[in-house]
Amino acid sequence: MNVAILFNSDDPTLEGWYGGSVMELVLAANVLQGADRRMRVSIGDVCTFSAVSNSSTPTLSRLVLLCGAVYQPKELDLLIRERLEATHGKATVFCWVFQNMTARIAKALHSKLAPHSAYLGAMDVDYSNRYHLSFFRNFLVETYRLQGKHSWIFYEMGENEDPDLAIREIFEQHGFIVDYEDMGARRTLFDNYDTIEHFKRVEDFKRVFADFEGLSADTVSTLALALEELHPKLFDVFASAARTLERAETEEDLAQAAVSGRRLLKKTADYLFPPQKAKCRGRKVDDSAYKNRLWAYVEQTITEIGPSNPALLSELGKEADRLVDLFNKGLHKSLSRKKVEAAFRDLALWLSKVIELSPVHARRQYLAYEKEMSRFIHSVVRKRRGSR
Repeated sequence: MNVAILFNSDDPTLEGWYGGSVMELVLAANVLQGADRRMRVSIGDVCTFSAVSNSSTPTLSRLVLLCGAVYQPKELDLLIRERLEATHGKATVFCWVFQNMTARIAKALHSKLAPHSAYLGAMDVDYSNRYHLSFFRNFLVETYRLQGKHSWIFYEMGENEDPDLAIREIFEQHGFIVDYEDMGARRTLFDNYDTIEHFKRVEDFKRVFADFEGLSADTVSTLALALEELHPKLFDVFASAARTLERAETEEDLAQAAVSGRRLLKKTADYLFPPQKAKCRGRKVDDSAYKNRLWAYVEQTITEIGPSNPALLSELGKEADRLVDLFNKGLHKSLSRKKVEAAFRDLALWLSKVIELSPVHARRQYLAYEKEMSRFIHSVVRKRRGSR
């Protein structure tokens, strides 16, 4: 789930520089260092006051109503209400939002932070909720990636030439190894995957798949994080399959879901190992040979990172073959909800294992935004030519 950790920026214990002071509090809790889970962190002010002050009716009652809508958890409510409500109209709320945090990690962090007067509590945030999307995602800056004692500081193109050494030192003082990561075009003007419609698809995927036998909310949340970095458009197909399965009443409905599985495998191959005219290790890897391209990605990644398990290539490759054959024809021989759900479960588990081989290799920081970037560049070129 996505979890927001909230603080009162005006609390005197934060001594003015609340961004750095909150960072010290969060890291000094020594909870994140033991959480071997990939999480992305966004940081910033919850801009309820400015949203109301810029409206046509900037009143305190309107602010209170807005805060009631914004600070409304769905599943995880660890808010310290008396502290939080005391900030309404009086102090800025500052937050860290962790994408792909578990309830267990959130509760452990909450118990360590609760004694601090600046801490206002924690809550889950749902980006398919328009208030949460606006205030806890689109208004914030995505800043760090964490996994256990390893941290990555995000930078945009050209910004890593002069990194913030003070932030690096704070991480290192609390036992983290620090690297830097190009966040690509995500969260820029080229990112069109920041809408309520997109996140409704994401939530539909997570909600439906988490109920499949052998999967869980935490497993699906981790996969969702990886899919977003591979290509957010994959959620179009995943959500379509999830919605079809959820309302399926006939064999035709189940057959339609099975078609989505085939499209998912093809799209995954397109993003992990795009089609090539030349052969790869003697195998065709053109557009139609997407099974070979799935093999090629796994083989290439294992070769580069070094095999921890000599049988891993064969295991993942054979499972890719089975899934392709299953979604192409196997499911259609005897369709049942149980069999279709099991097939999608196996696809989700296989894809999770493939991405976990090396999350760095699977990330495509610019792939999803190439069309928008290309359009922008061409428009600039046309304007310059027109001004001559």
